[in-house]
Amino acid sequence: LGDCYRDGDLGFVKSAKKAAKIYKRAVELGNVDAMVNLGFLLETGDGVKLDVRKANQLYKMAAELGDATAQYNLGNNNARAGNFDAAFSYFKSSASQGYFNAFYGLGKCLENGYGVDRDLDEAKRWYARVAAKGDEEAIAALERLNR
Repeated sequence: LGDCYRDGDLGFVKSAKKAAKIYKRAVELGNVDAMVNLGFLLETGDGVKLDVRKANQLYKMAAELGDATAQYNLGNNNARAGNFDAAFSYFKSSASQGYFNAFYGLGKCLENGYGVDRDLDEAKRWYARVAAKGDEEAIAALERLNR
């Protein structure tokens, strides 16, 4: 139901505020998807007051329950904050579940030695997986590393 309000699907009037209210209740019931979705609304301030700290708390709850999207989001947020050990760990957990978006993050960590020993060959392998799907940043990273 929260997704229907968030996206304006199935005849529902789009309302991030209503979606957030529904997600909050679902989080109270332990719904992992709601943790991630409410976290994203809090991270972006869509329909709710911007609160990255609370978003990260929700992502952490979901990540501990094995959610790859939450792990990826925590990887990004930790990388932005300069917490590279945590970022690498979250990207690795997410990528190990096949979460495609985490592949680029792993490549970037490996290329730059963020949270892990620098390994350009391994970085190239992760970038190549993303570049194969046409991702321009990954293609540029591969070109840069292959010079």
